[in-house]
Amino acid sequence: MDSQDYLNQISELARPKAPPKKGISGVINSKYFKWSMAAVGAFILIMMIGGILMMNRGTSTKDECIKLKFRLDQTSIVITEYQQYIKSSSLRSLSASLKGIFTNTSSKLGDFMISAYSYEESKVDEAVVEEAELNADGLSNELFEAKINGLLDRTFAHKMALEIYSVMSEEMTIYNSTSDSEAALKELLTSSHDSLNNLYTQFNDFSETK
Repeated sequence: MDSQDYLNQISELARPKAPPKKGISGVINSKYFKWSMAAVGAFILIMMIGGILMMNRGTSTKDECIKLKFRLDQTSIVITEYQQYIKSSSLRSLSASLKGIFTNTSSKLGDFMISAYSYEESKVDEAVVEEAELNADGLSNELFEAKINGLLDRTFAHKMALEIYSVMSEEMTIYNSTSDSEAALKELLTSSHDSLNNLYTQFNDFSETK
């Protein structure tokens, strides 16, 4: 080995090694960071798949019928409570008609579910009952505020129009998910929907000046 080769070898040994990267760049290039990100990605993917499966599973026709029945029952209670305070005779008449449709549909739904699903009201999920009661309480509170402020008639008409629209939407959802073999259910939903559609227009067009 000549002197130049010797000096080159010493130079290689003495040359400092590149220090590990620090800061954000170092963290990103770290194998631990990459493993962590892969684990997070896998977790997110699992959650997304689970969410899609839950959405696709949805609720059964029976569950939707039960929810609708309890909504009709609870709203009927609110109608009874405030109908007596309505000033407009035409609005009182509409209110009585609406309650009649709600009560009739609820009764027919109950009969259908007893026959088709061996329905027992005492065994209904408490969460369904609470949801219907909370919605009714919210409606009642708004009507109470309107009553003490002298705005009951117009507020009642507006709220009932919204309630009718929501019930019709629920009925349509059930109808579309019902098989042709459940003709009785489709028939009662169609009858209720048609009757409510007519009342919706009258509630929505109500004016105290008429």
